[in-house]
Amino acid sequence: MASNNPGYIRVASDFVIKPIRSSEQRTSVPNEQELAFTSAWVKEHMTGLHPVPEFTSTCLVALSKIANKELLVDFAPSHVPNCENIVLYATGWAAKFIPILGNILADLVLDGRTSFDISQFQLGYKYLVRLDDSQLDLANR
Repeated sequence: MASNNPGYIRVASDFVIKPIRSSEQRTSVPNEQELAFTSAWVKEHMTGLHPVPEFTSTCLVALSKIANKELLVDFAPSHVPNCENIVLYATGWAAKFIPILGNILADLVLDGRTSFDISQFQLGYKYLVRLDDSQLDLANR
């Protein structure tokens, strides 16, 4: 149940049609196309649930730009000092996975490995490169 609206079920469109580049672009108005897709999905798959939203909201979330990498769980890249001692979890709608992520991150920190298959969530190091000072200056503009 949705805790802020007792008696209602929260159904969220955990995808983005039109991403924003800066938090300053955020509005509190949901994307109509995302609402329409979610309503159509509810109508087709959630029998008995009214497909038109009674309440709407928006959420600001960091999303990976790496294709097929919506959730990142891995050690820091090798160019990061002490990378073998730094594990990270980043991006996506994953708060609901915090208990299992905690177990995975603890395994990585304490044992250097985990029994969970995280291959689909690893960083994909070909996308992570060390930027020199001139590139960093350009990236921060």
